[in-house]
Amino acid sequence: MSGLGAGQFWVGPQPSAVSAVLKELASAWTVAMGRPVVTRRTWLDTADFRLYRRGMALMVTAAEDGDEPTLQLIGADGSTVTAGLDTLDRPCLPGSLPIWLRPRLEPVLGVRAILPVVEVAGTIVSGSLHDAEGKTVVRLVHERPATILGGRGGLPGGLWLVPLRGYAGVGARAARVAQRAGLVRADRVGYPAALLAAGIDPDGMRPAMEPGLPAGVAVARMLVSFLDEMEAAWGGTVKDVDIEFLHDFRVAVRRSRSAVKLLGDVLPPAVVAWGTPQLKWLGDLTTPSRDLDVLLQHLPSLTSGLSGARPGDVEPLERELIGRRAEAQSALVRGLLSARFERFRARWRASLEGLAGWDGRPRAGPTAAIIGIERLAMAERRVLRRGSRITDESPAEALHDLRKRAKELRYLLEMFTPVLGPGDARGSVKELKALQDVLGTFQDSEAQRDAIHALATDLIARDGVSTRTILAMGEIAARLQVDQDSSRERFADMFERFARRPVQRRASRPDQLRAAPTRAAATATAGRVR
Repeated sequence: MSGLGAGQFWVGPQPSAVSAVLKELASAWTVAMGRPVVTRRTWLDTADFRLYRRGMALMVTAAEDGDEPTLQLIGADGSTVTAGLDTLDRPCLPGSLPIWLRPRLEPVLGVRAILPVVEVAGTIVSGSLHDAEGKTVVRLVHERPATILGGRGGLPGGLWLVPLRGYAGVGARAARVAQRAGLVRADRVGYPAALLAAGIDPDGMRPAMEPGLPAGVAVARMLVSFLDEMEAAWGGTVKDVDIEFLHDFRVAVRRSRSAVKLLGDVLPPAVVAWGTPQLKWLGDLTTPSRDLDVLLQHLPSLTSGLSGARPGDVEPLERELIGRRAEAQSALVRGLLSARFERFRARWRASLEGLAGWDGRPRAGPTAAIIGIERLAMAERRVLRRGSRITDESPAEALHDLRKRAKELRYLLEMFTPVLGPGDARGSVKELKALQDVLGTFQDSEAQRDAIHALATDLIARDGVSTRTILAMGEIAARLQVDQDSSRERFADMFERFARRPVQRRASRPDQLRAAPTRAAATATAGRVR
């Protein structure tokens, strides 16, 4: 079982191998094994595997004999915390976790909910080795082969050997017995092993452009991957599991819109003409809910330490935002459950998959590498040209437009990583992100300030809203104005830093163009979408 401290898990080619080891161990120590217990183990994590990426695991274990389920947290250092569990909602937001878990998990989870990721059913037999004096020296846990529920995979059976403190030598001798019997030590156990058995790869990267592919094939495949991301986030968005599902959905939509806008000329015009307004519709559909999510998320920091307001003065504002967010979410769900969205999903996928197949034969037209270098240069020139024109007197719209162009450049950088090489792409994205952060703060502060002003106008028209609430909202708006002014002041410095090392200089490498066809020929698969 995962979380057994310094234990080792030994597996063999046949289930009977563990029985042979236990028999051999009994010749040197007293082996005491309990009764078999049928258990169900469920590993929990966020949709983006935040616990896995931190080397942590959260597992619910329930035995069919009616014993109370347990919730176990395994830290990155192998330490474990286990407690009985009455109930646990699934999905579960961090604030609904048991109190003893929140300090450990809230910094890792953020706003993300924990969900069941892998569920395994199997039989476990616990026991121990005793020395001549009857002292327990090694814990034993025999895990019989287990089934991944809802899937076709399974976990192999094996034997945990966990020496107690002061008996590491006994544990080493027991391990040698296991090795002589044909067992091998498993490198991946617990949560990572369950993910592998279930066919889940949290480390899998988003498909990148293959430089030597025909440009149209490469763009179609990339758009298919973005549609996959939309569909993966669709359920959590509709069910409102956590606010990041909507964010993930919107990012996939924005990437799709940028790809169609900047690279759509390598696709059939009819596909682009149909897909462009559908993607815009999705962008418009998801904007109101996301804007309110962001404002509600920032509200505690905006209201903390208000000099002229008491905590209760901002409660009417929060209630109003929550109510409007519920209305926006209802409209969003209606759109995502509509026949229009289903038609979009089905037709968009069919169109793209029809363009994404390639038999490896040469085609007329540019490769993805050539298109990538060309479009990266064009996108960067737009950013540099527009950014260089911005002065202290420029209207806010100029910075908003630059933010859009910078976002398009970033999406291209992420798509065309192979053209630059991973190191150069990461460096370019990092430098661009610093500029985007300043532009994002500028725009978000303005949008949130305007929203506060509009809300104040609406609340003033109602009876029962106190003057103190309106004054508190005015103070919040003033804070947002300060944030916007500060980001405006930082813009020139951040833009100058970004402009010092053009992306195009990194991308203009002849070896990338020469090597691209060879790589594509080696990886081409006829008629199959990657």
